[in-house]
Amino acid sequence: MKTRAESYFGIHCDFHAKPSKNDTIGTNLREEDIREICRTLQPDFIQIDCKGHPGWASYPSEIGNAMPHFVGDPLALWRKVTREEGVALYMHYSGIYDIKYCNEHPEECTMLPDGTLEEGTTRLDGKYADELLIPQLCELAEKYEIDGLWIDGECWRAAADFHPETLAAFEKATGIDLGGKLPATPADAYYYEYADYHRALFLKYLNHYVDALHAKFPKLQICSNWAFSDHMPEAVTANVDYLSGDLSPTNSMHSARYAGRALAQQNYVWDLMSWNFRIAIGDRAACISKHKVQIMQEAASVIALGGAYQNYVMQNNDGSPQMHELRELRELSEFMRERKPFCFRGKPVHQAALLLSTFDRKRETSRLYSRAGYKRVMGMTALLADIGQSFEILSEHNLLEHCADYEMIVVPELFCGLEADMTKALLDYAKAGGKLMLCGKKTCEFFAENGAPFTLKALPEYFLPGEKAYDNGGDTGHKIDAVPKHRCYVFTESDRHYGALFSPTVPVAEDAKVFARVARDTTMEHDPIAVTVSYGEGTVAVIGFDIGSQYIAGAQYQHRSLVRHIADSLYTPLCHVEEVLGLLEIVCLEKDGKLMLQLLNGNGRHTDPTSATEDFIPPVLDIKLSVALTKAPKKLILQPAGKELAFTYEDGRATVSVDRVNIHSIIEIVE
Repeated sequence: MKTRAESYFGIHCDFHAKPSKNDTIGTNLREEDIREICRTLQPDFIQIDCKGHPGWASYPSEIGNAMPHFVGDPLALWRKVTREEGVALYMHYSGIYDIKYCNEHPEECTMLPDGTLEEGTTRLDGKYADELLIPQLCELAEKYEIDGLWIDGECWRAAADFHPETLAAFEKATGIDLGGKLPATPADAYYYEYADYHRALFLKYLNHYVDALHAKFPKLQICSNWAFSDHMPEAVTANVDYLSGDLSPTNSMHSARYAGRALAQQNYVWDLMSWNFRIAIGDRAACISKHKVQIMQEAASVIALGGAYQNYVMQNNDGSPQMHELRELRELSEFMRERKPFCFRGKPVHQAALLLSTFDRKRETSRLYSRAGYKRVMGMTALLADIGQSFEILSEHNLLEHCADYEMIVVPELFCGLEADMTKALLDYAKAGGKLMLCGKKTCEFFAENGAPFTLKALPEYFLPGEKAYDNGGDTGHKIDAVPKHRCYVFTESDRHYGALFSPTVPVAEDAKVFARVARDTTMEHDPIAVTVSYGEGTVAVIGFDIGSQYIAGAQYQHRSLVRHIADSLYTPLCHVEEVLGLLEIVCLEKDGKLMLQLLNGNGRHTDPTSATEDFIPPVLDIKLSVALTKAPKKLILQPAGKELAFTYEDGRATVSVDRVNIHSIIEIVE
């Protein structure tokens, strides 16, 4: 069986078992179905349910939380067949999130500031790990000889606890006297210190159970879902064997682009899971299967970054696999295997970096770890990807000492700001010749206050009380409120094509090069909204509005045009998109000593809430690329088709054309 480090493609199944009218587990589980999954899909691993968030074990556990009724031992059958077929078997197990345990042990449930209990959230400094989690995971490893664990409901569920004994322990550990006042909100004294104390408790909890299991079962492969990811963008400080997460089921492609890069920065074994179904149609709950092309596009967004991919298909309520869904994944399996030689465990070539600030994230989130503020960075991720920029996402622990490794560093919209050492490192990077792009009103304000070479002129963000957006008596004639909250401004690069924006600030600097201007409407005087400014030996680009989050909320081609033109003025990337029809994402990956240019189709309605499933993604057409190479290559091969491409080589760059990219193709550079 392959280890997780060797695993490239997996299948995940769970159903979060809980008692119901038809709760006999194993009723329809068949050996031939499990064998068919192994043989037709050829996954490196299969993950199945053993305990979900409700807290009921879906196998005949002897720990005391097993479901009431079983036909035989379903987990033993899964283990028997997967072992015979050479497929690793992992368990989906809900960790911190356990409703049954908390209901039976309310003293071990996290207490909220108002004295109520948060349903199903176990205390980080409680007895849960030793009373249930570790004994049950040992049972799984010893009795069933499982290969690994995917522990769900972990960092994203963890919460600060306000039991009196936890508050007292905080005061003792830190020397802080709370004076009887709860650090419950950011306005309260020691709120951030209390949150950091609980983050340390989470890491202590995680290290405790991982180390305990490894001591007894050294080969057991363990992951805590979303630990050390974009939810928790910090250095890996636990002896986990791999990193993983499951993507948003409603916007999986943007989620994959963003979360994949946040995981890839850790230089660790990692994979991502996308759901093969969506859970809503509009504002109504529904379960509807995605078409294979949607799933392939999501998978491509992961593997093009060098990661591994798993697909999530639900189990039936009796624990049997949904074979009608799994049989639809044969083409996905083939798609994956064809591309493995050209991307798996490849490493990104340093080009541009996008900052995902741990410091800023911690000050925005209301939980210990979450995706609070993710649209700021996910939007900028989508925008850079859609203009063909090959880039990495880096947090302070990876970027601080390595700014000089990157041709361009992008700081997206900030919630409050950065620590002094990171701020200084970024400005020193620009002064020494680097290219620094600052995006968003708050980001511009923060850097202007901290020594950046520009000042700002404020523009009103909101309409004043009683001020009308339209001077026609208050009725727009279009059923739209005549007094909206935010002022809408227009921006333009050419004085011919206009886009809309909100919350602007005007950058002011001597000798600034203006890329775009802003006004209240097209008839008014225009102020600069996007400029570049020389700073020492380098350049600072300033975009004075929240372009990333506004792009993901409502993409405008003017957003792409503006950032593309600014980026092109700052540096010429290793692989530059000269011409294209459609949205082409580029990832410059190095694998086995070769440059593998990952070409991804970014087209489709994956962000459209009115589109639940689609069977057609328009291809990207008429692609012309130039690639910086020290000498003329021997061959450029379009993979996985194995098609040799014609190219020219002049002035250190090879120019090549590709007719179309349907989902994901790779240009292999043979030197």
